[in-house]
Amino acid sequence: MPAISLYFQVHQPYRVKHYDFTSIGSDHLYFDEVMNKAILDQMCDNCYLPANEVLLEAIEKNHGDFKLAFSISGSALEQLEAHRPDVLESFLELNATGCVEWIGETYYHSLASQYSRSEFARQVEMHAELVAELFGKRPTVFRNTELLFSNELVNEVVKMGFQGILVPSTEKLLKQRSPNHVYKTPLSNKLLCIPKNSSLTAEWSRHFYHAEPDNVLTALKFTGMLDELKEEADCVNLFMDYGALSKQADGSNGLLSMLERFPKLALAHGHPFYTPSELLTKVMPTGKYDVPYPITWSYPDYNLGYLTSNDIQQEAINRLYELEIAILEKGNADLLADWGRLQASDHFFYMTHKFEEKSESNIYSPYKTAYEAYNYFLNVLTDLELRVRRD
Repeated sequence: MPAISLYFQVHQPYRVKHYDFTSIGSDHLYFDEVMNKAILDQMCDNCYLPANEVLLEAIEKNHGDFKLAFSISGSALEQLEAHRPDVLESFLELNATGCVEWIGETYYHSLASQYSRSEFARQVEMHAELVAELFGKRPTVFRNTELLFSNELVNEVVKMGFQGILVPSTEKLLKQRSPNHVYKTPLSNKLLCIPKNSSLTAEWSRHFYHAEPDNVLTALKFTGMLDELKEEADCVNLFMDYGALSKQADGSNGLLSMLERFPKLALAHGHPFYTPSELLTKVMPTGKYDVPYPITWSYPDYNLGYLTSNDIQQEAINRLYELEIAILEKGNADLLADWGRLQASDHFFYMTHKFEEKSESNIYSPYKTAYEAYNYFLNVLTDLELRVRRD
């Protein structure tokens, strides 16, 4: 029976406040502390705390046979330390079980790998140091923002000391092959690819958020799906945002209820739980995962289109990264932190036109329109540019 590798991403950006042009040159506090804390509290109370409790109980009840992995961005860890130490303590309790692996990533959940390899390396090292400080061990497996991956990233990740990387999977790239294996890269035998099983991961959200009442996914149903794979799969890699375990508007949380039952049932059916680093040693790689162009886990296009495709996104990103040399030369910690926080991919997601083109609203954005997000961001960026020239 295939093993299960369960991974959750935790990220909270520093959202830019409503910063109009009259603030340029006088207001250097760019982020909406009230909004950021309110969203953090909501996620902590509706997801992080109750979900951590369920996972801790599952680990204890299954005597350490239930294992999983997290990556938590540096900006999320900073905010937890500042505002919700109780939640950070609950992550530390999970860590103390020895059944949780911490995955490396960019500190600010940024697109630096696409725009500045030196900044990419700086952020990955920052994140690794923070993870080691908090949880006692440097990550050995990496995941890029949005699972962004291509062949040209391989040597960079190898140089940083990682042995494995979490990657998206698409039918176009895999062709007739399954995502339920570990793969080598075509450029280095020192880095193994662990693909996300997109279809089975999607089952979780599809059944809980878009299903009829009589079609809700149960632990037994999902375990049955895994049983059907039998010898055709080495591992099933379920990668998702931790926010998927949040309470719904009516206060229900069917996904979390399912997760309470799933580990024991899966183990009873012969499906062991492995962390990503365990997969690297317990599963033999099958072939090579050749990714000649960048892909992400964004369905259905699996690219960066929703982050970088329009003119305002491109202008914002290019102006931001053009500041790198000047920022680093200043050696000012506050400037560097503000510049880093502005790199979060969320800011560019708020600028996408894709929702408005379908007459929909971007429910993940704190701004009314993409242009509003762009205007506030560009005003902040202009002030940052002035500070760099002046300070």
